[in-house]
Amino acid sequence: MTPQAAQELLVALQQQALGIDELLERARLLGSTWSRDQLELFLLCMAGIECDVSGLYRSIGQSLEAEIQTALIEAVRSFAGKPVAANQVRARLPSHFITTDEQVLALARRTAGLEVFGPQLIRTTP
Repeated sequence: MTPQAAQELLVALQQQALGIDELLERARLLGSTWSRDQLELFLLCMAGIECDVSGLYRSIGQSLEAEIQTALIEAVRSFAGKPVAANQVRARLPSHFITTDEQVLALARRTAGLEVFGPQLIRTTP
């Protein structure tokens, strides 16, 4: 499963609780060849995802990294698709995030939908 496909599944779980069969079908539509067992293991390992007694998976809140990634994506998008330096992105993050330019770059490299290129510039991916 690609990071972008995984991110899409996690976003879906933030919107509503889903059963494993529906999640597996969504994963396959996103191009994943994972088995049911692999998908269940992935979900069990994800912070902030739980399975209730009825077998529905749901998001119980974002992890700190997911929260920062969401804010990072919003900050980069606020530049309307233009490549932007890490210090400019950092300046647009909410004030409760205390971080460095290097941390912003490292996080952008791990965030689906963002790309780091050139002299440490960040942009959204199509």
